[in-house]
Amino acid sequence: MLNIKNILILFLIFLILFLGFFLIKITYFLIILTLFIGILAYGSFYIGSNFYMRTYCFTKKTNNEISITFDDGPNSIVTPKVLDILKEYDIKATFFCIGNKIAENESILKRIYNEGHIIGNHSYSHSIYFDFFSYKKILNELNETDNIIFKLINKKPKLFRPPYGVTNPLISKASKKNNYFNIGWNIRSLDTIKNEKEVLDRVFKKLKSGSIVLFHDNNNKIISILPGFIEYAINKNLKIISLDKLLKIDAYE
Repeated sequence: MLNIKNILILFLIFLILFLGFFLIKITYFLIILTLFIGILAYGSFYIGSNFYMRTYCFTKKTNNEISITFDDGPNSIVTPKVLDILKEYDIKATFFCIGNKIAENESILKRIYNEGHIIGNHSYSHSIYFDFFSYKKILNELNETDNIIFKLINKKPKLFRPPYGVTNPLISKASKKNNYFNIGWNIRSLDTIKNEKEVLDRVFKKLKSGSIVLFHDNNNKIISILPGFIEYAINKNLKIISLDKLLKIDAYE
């Protein structure tokens, strides 16, 4: 099985052979080193690899059911409109919220929860440098977000999605410390960079039973994208349910 432990053992074996017995020429060693770095990068940037930590990206144990998730909110303008659409279709979703965004929009977070949606931890800052933070700083970010959420809904989230879907040993360690379920996706909509038609074409092509779809509720384009997606899922006899029900896990402690 491809994971960090097995890769490190394999690399150390090659290193011992090279240094101890001079059986590998420097060129071959550099090739192996390059492959090693490439595999580490793959494990870090592809959340579905389960390289550093187990991540839920899809499930086969379902009957024409899917889940939709929203990242990077709550947003004062877009999130309420997303909630209006979900309410109109009587659909429950999961919102992976950023701590400093919650602090600016506490009433919206309460509405998310009160309307039956799930709230997950998406770090406090969502910094582009998050995966370079120390273990202590990562853990502080996660705990700060958990504390804000707990203050508002009296529950601590068990669902965590790392910023940008990037993982590493320190993020994995912090996640294990807090006993999170790590959540990825099998369909990344790219709704922040593509137009409505491109997003829907991309999602429709990949959508199937058991899918976890990633959208964003901090970009106004989702308002025109979401109804079309929901109608398509309904026409395909796919039922949209909350993530905890799809994966059969607890959303909160």
